[in-house]
Amino acid sequence: MKTAIHVNDYDAYIEDWLKMRIRTFHQPSGVEGNRRDVAFFSRYLHEHNISHITGEVILEFIGWLRETRNNGAGAINRKISSIRSYIRHLQLRQVEGSEGFPIAYVPRALHPYCGPPQTLEPGEITNILNGIDKKSVLGFRDFLLYSMLYRLGLRLGEALGLNLEDVDLENQLITIHGKGRRQRKLPLVSDLPYLIEKWLYLRNKLWGAKTNQALFISKKGNRLCARTAQDNFQKIIAHAKPLSLKKVTPHSLRHAFASHAIEGNADLLVLKAILGHALMQTTELYVHPSMKVLRKAVNDHPASEILRDLIDENVVVLRIQQRNRRVA
Repeated sequence: MKTAIHVNDYDAYIEDWLKMRIRTFHQPSGVEGNRRDVAFFSRYLHEHNISHITGEVILEFIGWLRETRNNGAGAINRKISSIRSYIRHLQLRQVEGSEGFPIAYVPRALHPYCGPPQTLEPGEITNILNGIDKKSVLGFRDFLLYSMLYRLGLRLGEALGLNLEDVDLENQLITIHGKGRRQRKLPLVSDLPYLIEKWLYLRNKLWGAKTNQALFISKKGNRLCARTAQDNFQKIIAHAKPLSLKKVTPHSLRHAFASHAIEGNADLLVLKAILGHALMQTTELYVHPSMKVLRKAVNDHPASEILRDLIDENVVVLRIQQRNRRVA
């Protein structure tokens, strides 16, 4: 007989599982994401009139996500990870049908190969930042925000999560709150203290500035949200084209920081600390040569000199052979 979990039992323990994750120090944002994932699967079950969950049902769910919802590998794996963790909780609670459930055998979705990674060139970064209207209050805010993503290699969420107390202008340090509640302190490079001081002066002109501790706020006095920052960035990108990348996002600035740092002979271990990565393998994913460096490496290779010697009009003889035609 197939191992199966009744849908009613699946729904009954969701809040219990979420509370347990909070008690075991999982980040609230991550727990909220877990809630959405398991609730989404529950809606799928009810909308498709499925009464019992089996391994086959989960495989069909994956197929539905890919073919009907057009989810990518990342979105699919995140949902399956939440469901896998929740079913293990049901096993811990000894829910009927959960014992022996083959959740560990559910495969991960693979990311399709998109070719060698690319990054923005320094000149393209300059072009993007120069396209921002720095004479307006909100324009200067955006200029500082996107400059910090590139100058410090920040994630967008890290920059938007900064509070006034995280900025130490006296010692020229900034405290970054990264993933997994990991904090790191980064130096404020020479130009950033001036930009931050100017922004703090302009920031006070916005509504609600004195009651909000967020470094980056909206014109209504709320903490600037990721969606607004992303939309504003796309408007800037639209005027900065053509660019070497088809898709450019705020994260492309962090990506460019890492690649340009390596091209400047930055130590990989130091770069890992700056980016706030837990694993060195994650840092290595960001690091790859730009087209400028690739071109230089090819041009500097001994093969270039060898071919220059061979491709000489006094040495290379070109023979043109004509095919004899038979006359009918």
